[in-house]
Amino acid sequence: MEKFRLVIITGMSGAGKTQVIRAMEDLGYFCVDNLPPMLIPKFAELCIQSAGRVNKIALVVDIRGGEFFDALVQVLEDMEKLGFMYEILYLEASDETLIRRYKETRRRHPMAPLGRVSAGISRERARLEHIRGRATHIIGTAGLAAAE
Repeated sequence: MEKFRLVIITGMSGAGKTQVIRAMEDLGYFCVDNLPPMLIPKFAELCIQSAGRVNKIALVVDIRGGEFFDALVQVLEDMEKLGFMYEILYLEASDETLIRRYKETRRRHPMAPLGRVSAGISRERARLEHIRGRATHIIGTAGLAAAE
């Protein structure tokens, strides 16, 4: 039986989390996007109890979860106390790259729905600082195309 693996994908909006979760799915991971952090332990427990049918999980958890996102650090600490192993894959890019990507897609930044994208990026960076510090892997995507 293959070892249980849980990867939490997070990071800056526009840094490529959607592309990464698609790639993880292609690699055989069971993927869930925008899972509220407080559901992670129960979800992981259910997967562990699947008798090996679900042993690779990738979850995207980010600021789209609003107030729920703020519980992530506490949830991770609780999981560690219970012996759950996990990895955090944190994606980031420069402000200039993120602004360009938002202009190309014409989407609104989740932390600046009515304001400037640059202000939303600044607020998001500050809010994610604590989770970035816990990351197992940090990938800068500024120079990468979506396929990379």
